[in-house]
Amino acid sequence: MRVYLVLGVVLVAACDTAPGPELLGQRPPVLEDFSFFPQRLVYALLPPDQVVGDSIHIPITIGVTARDQGTPVSEVWYVIQSPSSLTAPVRSGRLAAVGNNRYERQVTLTLNALEVRTYTLLVYAVDEAARVSGDVRGSLHYYRSFEPGSPPVIDSLAVPDTLQRPGAGQPAASLLLVAAVSDPDGLSDVALVEFWNETAPAVRLLMCDDGNAAPCGASQESGDAVAGDGLFTLRVFITSDNAAGTNTLLFQATDRAGLQSVVHSRDIVIQ
Repeated sequence: MRVYLVLGVVLVAACDTAPGPELLGQRPPVLEDFSFFPQRLVYALLPPDQVVGDSIHIPITIGVTARDQGTPVSEVWYVIQSPSSLTAPVRSGRLAAVGNNRYERQVTLTLNALEVRTYTLLVYAVDEAARVSGDVRGSLHYYRSFEPGSPPVIDSLAVPDTLQRPGAGQPAASLLLVAAVSDPDGLSDVALVEFWNETAPAVRLLMCDDGNAAPCGASQESGDAVAGDGLFTLRVFITSDNAAGTNTLLFQATDRAGLQSVVHSRDIVIQ
């Protein structure tokens, strides 16, 4: 059916020499643009393949930019610390160089599904002279049951300004609508993204981030290019019967707690 538009500890010995200007090449690396995802885990929202017995297995993507100060960077490490300072880290390892001073890795974090805790993820770099950077860190929160967080955000919309109607007897014209959506609580927290015509608010059309793999709401296909990339898409069609003029489309995202994004509008002129 077509839709028609209506997350090791390293110690460095101090030097006893008198203070003075630090020379380039004698400074440790500097870390910038640290990121990791997700930052919030909710047991009730995890897909079945991430829950095995009493354990959960979570893929964590970690990234950082490490800039040397004259001596090349040798290694960049990540450490996911246990909430208890008396136990070993939950996981640690090296990040991989991916170019342009960027280091990244996706790791699988295994946690006890029953332990509701906050874990600290830190990253540090070591240069070829064994100088250690300061660390950057963040918190990974794990909840057993859902607790409302922050609403989703529509970051941008790809909607054409004008569209030419096909002539009488000609095939319907295809129109691809794309909404880039994010959520502070993780993309998996987004329950739905939809749009509607301002003149028909009761008729809401679902947009999908499914890689065009399954029916999307009332449509046989969404037209979505890549599943799970946060670009929610729907392909709609315009026929010669559509009236010329301006159509105002409204877009909104809703998360699993029912929190909703700001409504965004776009005008399309049908010629």
